[in-house]
Amino acid sequence: MTDTAPGVSDPEDMSFPPPHSPSFPPPPRPAPGVVLGPPLGGASPQRLPPAPRAHGWGIRIGIVAALLVGLGGGAAVLVKPLLAATSVLPGVRIDGEEVPVGGAAIVSNHVTMRAAALQQRRVRVVLTGHEGPVLETTLGDLGVQVDVEETAAIARRVGHGTDLWTRRETMRAAREGKIDVPLRVVVDRKKALSALLAVKESLDTQPVSARLDLEKHTTVPEKPGRYLDVDGTFARLEAVARDVVSAARAGGDPIAIEAPVATFAPRVSSDFLKSLSIEKVVAEYETFFGRGGDQQRRGKNIDNAAQKLDGLVISPGEMVSFNEVIGERSEANGFQKSWEIFKGEMVEGVGGGTCQVASTFHAATLFAGFDVLERLPHSRPSAYIPMGLDSTVVYPAVDLKVRNPHPFPVVVHAKTEGNKLRVELLGKDRPVQVTFGREVDKTIAYKRKIVEEASLTGKKVRVKQHGIKGYRVRRSRTLIYADGARKTETATDFYPPTTEIYQVPVGFDVALLPALPGGEGGEDADLGGSPAPTPPSARAPSAPGGEATASSEPAPAPDVEFVDAPGAHAPTAAQAKPPKSFVLRR
Repeated sequence: MTDTAPGVSDPEDMSFPPPHSPSFPPPPRPAPGVVLGPPLGGASPQRLPPAPRAHGWGIRIGIVAALLVGLGGGAAVLVKPLLAATSVLPGVRIDGEEVPVGGAAIVSNHVTMRAAALQQRRVRVVLTGHEGPVLETTLGDLGVQVDVEETAAIARRVGHGTDLWTRRETMRAAREGKIDVPLRVVVDRKKALSALLAVKESLDTQPVSARLDLEKHTTVPEKPGRYLDVDGTFARLEAVARDVVSAARAGGDPIAIEAPVATFAPRVSSDFLKSLSIEKVVAEYETFFGRGGDQQRRGKNIDNAAQKLDGLVISPGEMVSFNEVIGERSEANGFQKSWEIFKGEMVEGVGGGTCQVASTFHAATLFAGFDVLERLPHSRPSAYIPMGLDSTVVYPAVDLKVRNPHPFPVVVHAKTEGNKLRVELLGKDRPVQVTFGREVDKTIAYKRKIVEEASLTGKKVRVKQHGIKGYRVRRSRTLIYADGARKTETATDFYPPTTEIYQVPVGFDVALLPALPGGEGGEDADLGGSPAPTPPSARAPSAPGGEATASSEPAPAPDVEFVDAPGAHAPTAAQAKPPKSFVLRR
C-alpha cells in the first residue's frame, strides 16, 4: 500500500471517521483525480479513483436509532424474544389458551394438555327421526387425535423468519391476544369405522316386502329398509373435529353429529300384489306335531315360524333363504325354549320346532318343481316327515335356499290348525307334475353310552336318549312338464346313527341291560359306521361310560326300570324301521 500525505485519509479506508468536534475537525477530502504528490520511493505520480459514498450505512443506523428513540425501552423487550427460535412470542395462544413462557418442552406440554381436552369432548351421533342418540362417546374414542409436534412447531414459527416491521406487528398482535394457533387434528379412520360399524350393525334394517294375508284377504304393507352411511358419517366427524378445536376449552353440551341414513324400497310393493294371480295350488305338503306336555312350547315355535313364512311372495327367478325370512331364533323374535338336536343329542334351546316348518316348506317346493339350491338332512330320521324330504336349519349357519324357476310369482301360504302344519304354494298355473322316490341303501347299527349317575339308586335306568339306526338313502325326483319334457334328479342322504345314552346308578350291573340291535345292511366303513359288532355272547358294554354295539335284537331286561329323561322320546316306526322304498306323487 502507498503512503499518503500527512492529514489525508486513506482512500481505501471504509471505516466511519470519529465524531466531529472543534478540537478535531474533519480532514479535507480532495477532489476526484487530484494528485497528492509523489509517492515514497520516487514512483511516478498516481491518479486515484473517486472516493466511495458513505451514506448507506448511515441511513441504516439512522433508521435503527429512530426506532429505538420512538419505542424507547419497549423496543428492546420486543426484539429480544425474536432471538429464541425454540420459544413462542409472548401472548401467543394455542387452542384458545395462552402458552406459558419457556422452551420447546413447555410448548409441547401445553399442546398435549389441549389435545387431551379436545379428545374428552362428548359426542352424540344422532339420526333424523330416531328418538335419542344412537351413539354417545368422546372424540378420542372416535379416533380424533392431535399432531402435537406439528402444532407446537407452527406456534414456535410465529413471528420468526420475517422482516423487522412484520415481527413488530406480530408481537403486538400476540400481546393483544389476537394470535390463536389451532390444533392440527387428524382422525384415525380405522378406529372411527370400528365404532361406527358397530352402530351400523344394530341400526341397519332390511326392507320388508308387502304380503298377502290369505286368511283375512288383505294386504300387509311393505316397510322400506334403512342403512347407515358410514363413510358419510366419517366425513362429518372429520369436519366437526376441525371446527370444534377452538371451543375444546369450553366444555358444555355434547357435540351432535347427524349421521346420514339412506332408505331403499322392498322387493314387493302393495301395488304389485294387486296384480297377482294365485288361483292355482302349485304344490302343497302337510305334517303333524304335538302340543301336549313338553311339546307345548315347540308347537308355539311352529306357529311363530309359519306366521313369518305365510304370505311370502317369490318372484320369477328369485332365490329365497329360509333363515332370512324367519330370522334369528331368539326370544326377541318370538321363539321359546324347547327341545332340539345339538351335536347329536337332544338339548333345550330357543327355537326348537323351526326345522319342521323348514322341512314342510322344503317338501312343498320340491313338489312345486322349485330348484333346491341349499339343503341338508337332519342328523337322524325325523318323526314327522319321511327321510329325503326333511331339511335341517340352524341360524345363521345352516340354511334352506330355494329358487322359483317358473315365469310367474308364487305366494306361500303357511298355516297351523290344531296339530297340523300345512304349506301351500299358490300361483296362476301348475306347470309340472312331480314324483319323489326314496330307497334305503344301507342301515348302520347305533352305539350305546353309559353314564353313572349318583342320584339314581337300585335298578332304575334313565334313558337320556334313545338309539336310532343310521341310514344311507338314495332319493330321486322326476319332473314332467306340460309340454311332455321330463327331468330326473338323484342324490344321496346320510343319517348317522343316534347314540343310545343310559344313565345308571353307581356300580350298576350293565349285564342287565338289553343287547344292542345290529345293522340290517351291515356296517359301512366308508360312512364312518360303528366298530365291528360285539359277539352275541357279550350282552353288555365293556365299562360304564364306554360305547359298544351288538348284532342281536334287544331282549327284555328283567327287574330294570327304564324312565325317559326330559326331552327323550322313543323312536317312531318311521325312525326305527322305515320302509325300504317310498314313492310319493303330487
